[in-house]
Amino acid sequence: MTPQILLMVSKVYIPVLFPVTFLIALTSLRLDRALGFADGFLAPPVNYYVAAASLVAGLLVVGITYAELVFRGEGSPSPTAGRTMKLVRSGIYAYCRNPSVHGKLLGVLAVGFALNSFSFCFVLVPLLLVLSLIEKVVRQEPQLIEIFGDEYLRYQKEVPLFIPWKLFFFWRKV
Repeated sequence: MTPQILLMVSKVYIPVLFPVTFLIALTSLRLDRALGFADGFLAPPVNYYVAAASLVAGLLVVGITYAELVFRGEGSPSPTAGRTMKLVRSGIYAYCRNPSVHGKLLGVLAVGFALNSFSFCFVLVPLLLVLSLIEKVVRQEPQLIEIFGDEYLRYQKEVPLFIPWKLFFFWRKV
């Protein structure tokens, strides 16, 4: 853990992401009862194995993306804890512009799998994902264009926002 990542965790994750995840969990359990999924959708203990795998995969993806921003971008993964000084276009960032969202998605889904909550995994988290991507487009991308200019505009044209199409269609130029 670098100081930049620890600062970001203390400024963003602890005061925002963790409480939001807790509220989603409470809401999803109520919604599960209303939708008739109170018994869950995975057989225990399978849900715990899926949750563990999802959490580990999410931490791995977030760790890789944040390390690339700290070391290649020479800064912090978050503007609230500083920002990157260089635009990172290589490594995992060559496949999509927001790879950390994949890791966060897997991490948050781990909570839903552990709770065995259908509405958490298939109603609320997809809604949260859409809102997160809208926030990226509306708030973050204009800031990145302002900071990195034409270099970011070229990157925007070459690399998709979220879905890493090159991984799925590697034989074609996407």
